[in-house]
Amino acid sequence: MIIAQKTDEWGQVCQVRSAGASLRLYTDGIFHSQYHPHRLLEGNLWDLLWLPSLLQPQQSIKRVLVLGVGGGAVVRKLNRLYPWALIVGVDLSQVHLALARRYFGVRGGHMPLYCADAVAFMKYYRGPGFDLIIDDLFSGSAGEPERVLPMDRAWCRVLTQHLQPNGLLVANFGSHEEYKQSAMASTAEGFHSGYTLQMPQYENIFAACYLSEVRNGAALMATRLANYGVKLGDCVNIKAVF
Repeated sequence: MIIAQKTDEWGQVCQVRSAGASLRLYTDGIFHSQYHPHRLLEGNLWDLLWLPSLLQPQQSIKRVLVLGVGGGAVVRKLNRLYPWALIVGVDLSQVHLALARRYFGVRGGHMPLYCADAVAFMKYYRGPGFDLIIDDLFSGSAGEPERVLPMDRAWCRVLTQHLQPNGLLVANFGSHEEYKQSAMASTAEGFHSGYTLQMPQYENIFAACYLSEVRNGAALMATRLANYGVKLGDCVNIKAVF
């Protein structure tokens, strides 16, 4: 059921829809976010953006940057996991941010949102580094989501330069081929450990690259989730790349 509809700056129709207790954000028919207030693990793609953070020491997550907020589902999940952390969200769409605040509950001093171009934001940012940076920069083309810019060495370097020494970079890729062509597929940018996460029903690959050494990721993730009473199961394929 449609509970809110707005037209954004580019003439795209943004809708918030309810599906049971879940809220979903669609932009011109493209599914951008889903959030269930009572489920930590929902079994959708956006789980793969926050799951890699569980491989870090919990108290080390103090500053997070999310590039591409959408409806803010990932911001809300991170806030639930790390309520003490500052989680900064950046999105180019003023409408997305307004809907995230009003309907998805992304508000308060720990979840500031900024309407900005991600490249410009990173270029001019001069604040402290982040323990976690998430790149979920997607837009729509012919009804299909696609990355806004490639994760080449230049962009990857910009992001890693704003990480803390033991930080984590997570990014969403539309396909395995897109990931393989990215700078996150190797240790070239100083990463010590790299994992990919995928769900069998989707083509998307999520890369998680750590500036510190992280081993036995799948087992560690399952253990950390169990602390929240959640079972990982076999819905996520986690692979150590390096």
